[in-house]
Amino acid sequence: MSWGILIASITVHLILIYSIFDVYYTSPLVHGIPPQSINSQDFPAKRVFVISADGLRYDTFNKYPEMSPYLHSIMNNRKGIYGLSRSHVPTESRPGHVAIFAGITEDISAVAKGWKKNPVQFDSVFNLSSNSWMWGSPDIVNLFDDLPNAVSYSYSADEEDFAAADASNLDKWVFDKFEDFMASAKTNEELKAKLNKPKSVFFLHLLGIDTNGHGNKPRSTQYIQNIKVVDEGVEKVQKIVDDFFQDQNTAWLFTSDHGMTDWGSHGAGSDDEVLTPFVAWGAGIKKGGQKLDIQQIDLAPLISSLIGCPIPVNSMGILPVQMMDSRSSSYQFKAIEANFRQLKEQIIFLRNAKSNRLWFHQFDKFGDKAMESLQNTLISLGRDRRFSAATSLFADNAYLMKEAIVFYHRYDRQMLGAAVSCSFIAWIALVISFLNSSSQRISYTLLVPHRVFVTPFLCSIAFSIYCSLSFSQTVYIILPIYLISILENHSGLMKYARERSVTFFAQPDWLNKLVSKELFAKPFLTCIGFIITVGIFVLTFVDRAFLAAVFVLLMFLPQFYSDAIVSYWSKTWMLTCLILCIFPFLPAVGVSTQLPLCILSPLITAAICHRLSRRPCLARLQELLKIMVYVHSTVAVFLAVVNYGFDKPPSIARWVSWVSIPLSLVAPSLLSGPYILDRLVAYSLCFYVPYTLLSISYESMFVIVFLFLLAMFVRFEFGHLSDVELFQLKIDSTKVATGGYVEVRRTVVCVSFVLCTLFGTGNFASINSFNPSTLNLFISVFSPFIMAILLILKLLIPILLVSSAFASIIRFDPESIQRLCCFSLIFTDFMSMCFFHQLKDDGSWLDIGMSISQFIVSMCISLALLVLLSISSHLMAFDLLRKAATPRLSQEIESVNRSLLSDDEAA
Repeated sequence: MSWGILIASITVHLILIYSIFDVYYTSPLVHGIPPQSINSQDFPAKRVFVISADGLRYDTFNKYPEMSPYLHSIMNNRKGIYGLSRSHVPTESRPGHVAIFAGITEDISAVAKGWKKNPVQFDSVFNLSSNSWMWGSPDIVNLFDDLPNAVSYSYSADEEDFAAADASNLDKWVFDKFEDFMASAKTNEELKAKLNKPKSVFFLHLLGIDTNGHGNKPRSTQYIQNIKVVDEGVEKVQKIVDDFFQDQNTAWLFTSDHGMTDWGSHGAGSDDEVLTPFVAWGAGIKKGGQKLDIQQIDLAPLISSLIGCPIPVNSMGILPVQMMDSRSSSYQFKAIEANFRQLKEQIIFLRNAKSNRLWFHQFDKFGDKAMESLQNTLISLGRDRRFSAATSLFADNAYLMKEAIVFYHRYDRQMLGAAVSCSFIAWIALVISFLNSSSQRISYTLLVPHRVFVTPFLCSIAFSIYCSLSFSQTVYIILPIYLISILENHSGLMKYARERSVTFFAQPDWLNKLVSKELFAKPFLTCIGFIITVGIFVLTFVDRAFLAAVFVLLMFLPQFYSDAIVSYWSKTWMLTCLILCIFPFLPAVGVSTQLPLCILSPLITAAICHRLSRRPCLARLQELLKIMVYVHSTVAVFLAVVNYGFDKPPSIARWVSWVSIPLSLVAPSLLSGPYILDRLVAYSLCFYVPYTLLSISYESMFVIVFLFLLAMFVRFEFGHLSDVELFQLKIDSTKVATGGYVEVRRTVVCVSFVLCTLFGTGNFASINSFNPSTLNLFISVFSPFIMAILLILKLLIPILLVSSAFASIIRFDPESIQRLCCFSLIFTDFMSMCFFHQLKDDGSWLDIGMSISQFIVSMCISLALLVLLSISSHLMAFDLLRKAATPRLSQEIESVNRSLLSDDEAA
C-alpha cells in the first residue's frame, strides 16, 4: 500500500469524524437576537443570592434534617418555598450551573471540550445584571466571570483533592472570603455603592459536598457532616447580608447542580443524580405552600424575574410563577409575557435561517399562525387583567414552543446524514478496489474527476449555494460524488459492468447461470456472513453482553486450520472461550470495587511464572520468569498494604505507580533476547504490572485468561512450524505470502480481539462514567486531562499486546501490516456507518459520550491498529543497553536450547 492511500484514508476519516459536529453537535445557541425586557420597574428584589451545594442529593438533604436546621426551619416555618429541582443530563457541574444561570440544558458543542470551556459565549443572568460577584471553584466561577460587570474569587484547583481529609474546608473558604469581602465593603465607599445597586447577583459555589462524595461516597460521615457546614455557612451569610443592607430586598435561592450515585459518580440520569433540593425565600418569594417539583432550567427565568433583568436570550426555562409572591400578579404576567417573547424570538430566528431550503416546511404542531394566535390571546387576557388564565395558557403551550426550537435546530440532519452515509459506502468500495488491484499508487490523473461526474458536481454545488449551506456542509454533499469518481477512474467500474453485462446476457443459458452457485449463491452467502459478523460487532458496542456471541464464534476458529498442533489445542481453545463468555455478563467495572481480586491476580501470575520457570524447554526465559515471580508477588503485597493499611494511598505509593509505566516499556528489552516468543512473554508480563495497579475489580483476572487465548492464537498462526522452529524465530521483517482468505480470517480475529479488550470488563464505558477509585493509586486531585490519559492507557495496554501478537504473526512486514489494517477498515467503517445514525445529542453524559465513543472508536480502529502495529514492531525489536551475543555464544545458546527442547515436551 502506498503512502498516498494512507493519507487519503486519514483525510476521509477526519472529514467523516468532523461531520458529527455539523450534523449532531452544533451549538443550539442563537446569536443576534435582542433580549426581551420585562415591561415593569416594579421588580420584587434588588439583589439575589444563589448558593449551590455542588453534588448534594435530594434524598440525603431530606433524610438528615438535623444536619441543616436553618434551611429546614425556613421550610417548616413557612418562611419560603421549597421542593424538588430536576437537573438535566448530563448531570455534571458545568451543565448544571449553565442550566441554573442561562436556562439551557447544555451547549452540546462543548462535548468536544469536556464540558469545561465555553466554545461559544452564551447569555446568562450574570451579563444581564448590573453587577455580579462569585466565590467558589475555579472550574465553575470562571465559566461566568469573563464579563466587565463580574468579579470572581476562587481557590487553587490543586485544593480540589478527593483524598483530602476534610473537603468541607473548600466551603469554609468560600464563607470566610465572603465575610472578608463584606467587611471590606463597609470601609470602601465605591464598593458599597456597587453593592447597593439594584439587579445584583451573588453566587456562592460550594464544592465540599461533591468532593467528599467522590472521595468518601455519599453515605459517608464526611459527606453528611459537610451538609451541616453548608447550613451554618448559609445562616452566617444571611446574617451578614441583612446587617449590611437592612432593607429586606434580598431574594435567596439554595439548590444543587446535580446529585450523585452511591459509588460517588455522576453524569447519568438516575434519580440519585438528577434529583436535587431547592429552598427559596426572601423578597418576591412566596411564603409557604405545597412542595414544588420544577425543572432546573426554570431557575434562570426566576432569578431574572426577581431582580427585573431580561431572561437570557437562549433560555428554554419556563418561569415558575408558583414560587413568586402572589401579591404581584401584574408583575408576574409581564414576566410571563417577556418569557413568551424570548422563546418566540428563538423560533423566528431559526425558522428564517432554514426557510430557503427547497423542501422547507414549518413545524406542524406550532406554526406561525398558532404562535400569533397565542400572542394575541395573552395580550387580550392581560388587558382584561385575567393574569391567572394567561399564565396557565402560556404554561400549556410553552412545551410546543420548545419543541419548535428543537425542530428547526435539527432541520438539516436527515439530508446531511444521507450524504455522509453515501460517503461511507463510496469510500469502502474504493478501498476494496485498491485491495484487489495490483496498482496501489495514487496518481494525479486518478484524482481528476471523470467527465461523467462533472454535471453531478455542478448540480451539488448549485444546490449548496441555493440552500446557503456552510463550506463543511457543502463538502459532505460533494464528497460521495468525488469518491465514486475516483473509484471509476481506478477500476473502470462502469465499463467493466457494461462489458460483462453484454457478454453475460448474450449467452443462451444466462438465466441458469444467474442463479448458479458461483455467480449467486456464493456471493450471497458471503454477504450474509459479513452482515452477521458486522451485526454482532455492532451489537457488542450497544450491549457488552453480545461479546459472548463473539467468543462463541471464536470457538469455531480451529476449524479453519489444517495443522495438527491446532487440533491438539482445539479443546483448550474452546474451553478458554467458554470461560471468557462469563465476563460480559458480570457488572461493568466501576460500579463496585473488588480489592481481593486485584490482589489475587498478580499472585496467580506469579504462580504461573514460577511453574513455567521450572520447564527445561523454557531455559532461555528462566531468568525473566524468576524476576517476574518476584515482581508480581511484590505488586500483590503492595496492593494489600496500600489498600488495607492506609485510609488514602501515601505519596510514595503514587510515585511507585507512576514509575511502573515507563519501566514496563523499558524492562522487556533488558530482560529478553531478540526472539519473538521471548519478547511477547516479556511485554505481556511487564505491561500487566501497571494494568494491575489501574484495576479495581475483576479486569486483571480477565486479562490473564485473555492473554492465554491470545497465546494459543499465535501458536495456531505458526501451526506450520514445529515448536523448535517457533522457539527459534527471531525478530526480523520477513514478507510471508498469504491469500485473501487468510487475511480475512486474521482481520475478523483481530477486530474480535480488539472488541474483547474494549468490552470484556466494561472498561470502554468507564471513560464516560467511572469510579474515581480506578485511579486511586495514581492521582487524587481532580484533573480531567490526566484522568483521561490514565483511563485510555488502561484500555490501550491489552490492545497493544494484541497488536504485538499480530505484528509477530505477519513477521513485522510493513505491507502486510497495511493490508491487515485496510481489511479491518472495511469492517469498522461499516460499523461506523451504523453508529453514525445512532448518535445522541441529548440524554446523560454517559449516553452522549458512549454514542460518540462508539462512532469514533470504530472509525479509528483501523488507523489505530496501523499505529499500534508499527509501535509494536519497533518495541519488539528495541534493545536498550543490550548488544546481541557474539555469534559463537549465540550458537552455543541455540544448541543448548535445541537439546533441551522437543516437540512433545513443548506440547
